[in-house]
Amino acid sequence: MNILLVKPPLNPHILSTTLYEPLDLEYLAAAVRGHNVAILDMRIDRNLERKLRTFKPGLVGVPSYTCDVKTVKSILAEVKTYDGSINTVVGGIHTTFAPHDFRDASADALFQGYADRTFRAYVEALEGGTVEDVPNIALVRENVLHFTEKEAPSGDLDALPFPARDLTRDYRRKYHDSIRNNLALLMTSRGCPFRCTFCACWKLMDGRYVTRSVSSIIEEMRALPEEVDIVYFSDDNTVHNVKRARELARAIRENNIEKKFQMYARADLIVRHPDLFEDLREAGVEYLTVGFEAVQDRDLDKYHKKTTVHMNSEAIRILKRIGIFINAHFIVDPDYTRDDFEHILRYVREKSLFRPAFPVLTPLPGTELYEETKNKLVIRDYDYYDFAHSVLPTRLRRKEFYKMLGRLYNKSYALGRYFRFRKDRRNSGGKDFYAYNMDGISLGLLILIRFFALPAFLRLRRAYRDEPGGTSAGK
Repeated sequence: MNILLVKPPLNPHILSTTLYEPLDLEYLAAAVRGHNVAILDMRIDRNLERKLRTFKPGLVGVPSYTCDVKTVKSILAEVKTYDGSINTVVGGIHTTFAPHDFRDASADALFQGYADRTFRAYVEALEGGTVEDVPNIALVRENVLHFTEKEAPSGDLDALPFPARDLTRDYRRKYHDSIRNNLALLMTSRGCPFRCTFCACWKLMDGRYVTRSVSSIIEEMRALPEEVDIVYFSDDNTVHNVKRARELARAIRENNIEKKFQMYARADLIVRHPDLFEDLREAGVEYLTVGFEAVQDRDLDKYHKKTTVHMNSEAIRILKRIGIFINAHFIVDPDYTRDDFEHILRYVREKSLFRPAFPVLTPLPGTELYEETKNKLVIRDYDYYDFAHSVLPTRLRRKEFYKMLGRLYNKSYALGRYFRFRKDRRNSGGKDFYAYNMDGISLGLLILIRFFALPAFLRLRRAYRDEPGGTSAGK
């Protein structure tokens, strides 16, 4: 069977300038080796009709995140319009937690949870079996969903074939981070033992946290394309298993894996195990994405983060001393006042954080936050569930809210911060203070970031103008 897997075009509201490889589709493609599989990345190549004409697929699969729902529906409709006999399927986190949003789409089946095994089973059923026997899917028939038997997700990650990166070879040089380093994604674990209110990733593994073996990870690292500069661990919680993380750091050094690495880590674990991060730094970990989330303990408690501001500050001090660059994430609550915005900016400046991100608190389906706030939503158009718009009411007038959000980004990446940092460091006399480094941001890189990001900053300040009509009252 000819199987076409399609990565949807970027949501135009998304602020990020990073373009990741479609690891989810590469895993699905690997699961059905033996069939003729192609991947169309529509973030790079928008010509779906040409691919349908030349490849002639019998099955088209599309992943769906919440902000892509409308785009995915339009892709499915285009496929069915081209040839109604093509079988169409959708998977991903949105079909897992809000499958009924696709009951009126041009889809034949929806996949729930990780589809590593079920996608292969579905393909085999199409060729001579019964699709009703495939677990963890919903069959779409006349706008009604028929759910099959639920099966627990597998915890044996070593059993998965390596991603089919050969199918994205033509796109490889287009996958980059915000400063245009060529990157690859690497999955080493699934699930998370924590229960933050704004996140549903832990539910995908039914609350379990499972990991790949170190030997399997090293084997995949060796097989990565040579042009990859940075390996980005795509896990939700890479180093929760401290023993395994130490073993991985040692194995990377012993196997002479000469790549730069970026991964996620929690502030509490950094504080408890600073020596682990020294080992990881020696192994090539240059960047850590840390969800600090807030600069006030009341907000951390509200998110069930189980950390404190003091803990966050200590984690920053440790990483700055070690020399690991920090991608710091702070959630912007729609309930923020001007003082709250200023509080975040002061913290970013005081702690010399030069790679901050400020996603707007967004209640995605599947999260506890969504259940708490779904009756308060002022925007229900999924195009705006992009972490740049507030789909909840804002305490400030919406024009003022977006002005402050845009200002937060603009001031955090201001060129003047570079010169102030240099001055502060000269005047420090070598004392133990937060300005050990600029998180790898040179003056040239800061100029480059502003060049690529300035249009997004300016667009953010005017975000209230393109919101659906239901939010106009607060503009």
